[in-house]
Amino acid sequence: MKPSYNTSLLLDHLNTAIYVLRLKSNESLNFDIIYANSVNKEVIGTDLRKFVGTDFKTSFPELFETKLPLLYYTSLREQRIINVGEVEYGDCQVSKNTFIIKAIPLSHQEVMVTYNNISRLKKAERELIKNNLTLKEKNRSLEEFAYITSHDLQEPLNTITSFVEIFKDRYDGQLDETGQMCLSYLENSATRMSDMIKGILHHSRLGTNVTITEVDLNETMQGIVEDLRTMIADKKAVIQSDPLPKLKGCDVGLRLLFQNLIENALKYQREDNQPEVIIKVEPQDNGWLFSVKDNGIGIREEHQKKIFQVFQRLHDDQSSYKGTGLGLSNCMKIVKVSGGKLWVDSTYGKGSTFFFNLPKL
Repeated sequence: MKPSYNTSLLLDHLNTAIYVLRLKSNESLNFDIIYANSVNKEVIGTDLRKFVGTDFKTSFPELFETKLPLLYYTSLREQRIINVGEVEYGDCQVSKNTFIIKAIPLSHQEVMVTYNNISRLKKAERELIKNNLTLKEKNRSLEEFAYITSHDLQEPLNTITSFVEIFKDRYDGQLDETGQMCLSYLENSATRMSDMIKGILHHSRLGTNVTITEVDLNETMQGIVEDLRTMIADKKAVIQSDPLPKLKGCDVGLRLLFQNLIENALKYQREDNQPEVIIKVEPQDNGWLFSVKDNGIGIREEHQKKIFQVFQRLHDDQSSYKGTGLGLSNCMKIVKVSGGKLWVDSTYGKGSTFFFNLPKL
């Protein structure tokens, strides 16, 4: 059944290569080529229209030896569309490429074959797989490096801390005020460095070896409030929360996310101010939007992006606001690994609201 002139014109403007075969022999499963559109030349580099009137076996003997003739015959016999799938082929007529092929019966004798060259997509897929493997290897190497470095750096710090303790125990009262102050600075600096090293190791491992389970965030919140009970009582803080959903995620990561945000809300407060933390959630099309609002010191607009970077601290006064500068960076990493976004809306001197969304997995 040769297409009409108008139909042929339409088929020539498609992005899909098409040829039509008529069954020539049930025994040999050979076909006559009765039509081909002009797109064939673009897809395989050969104009199949010059083979119209010849048979499949004579014109493409190597292709005839593949599984294709049987699949075309099956499409005719069973009168159903067959998705042949990916076929890699090349011969003296056709340059070697990967094609995705479909057979569509037009009658009990004629079958239309459609195909597209997906070689570029396959190449991109292979490159993506290769790059992913390379990235995994680099991440593994970085994690090992962080672990080894952290372990090695902890040793001299432990030595320093031990000697500071010895000095304090043996020479307490013998050092003048300057000596006591220097010893205190040394002890505090060693402690902060130890916390930072541990933080680097923890940050490097976030998102790896993640176990996904169903997490009841109400239970997570109860645990966090219990852990922060002393801090909450000392500051006479008020924490309010909407009923929170159950979702699939990493229990440890989600706990760390909420705990960091709540702990920061309690920590970064004006002196003698009663902290108020309000946690809200609302459903979205593909997940949940959470917010953690506080009445703390707020964040200047020029600093609102910096706070999510590693080791970015906005306060030099270590005694008032202790920390390593990794908390919000960890939060950002946890949310990104979960497929969400984290951002802040803040007015300096009035408080901050941290927003993040998590998908329904």
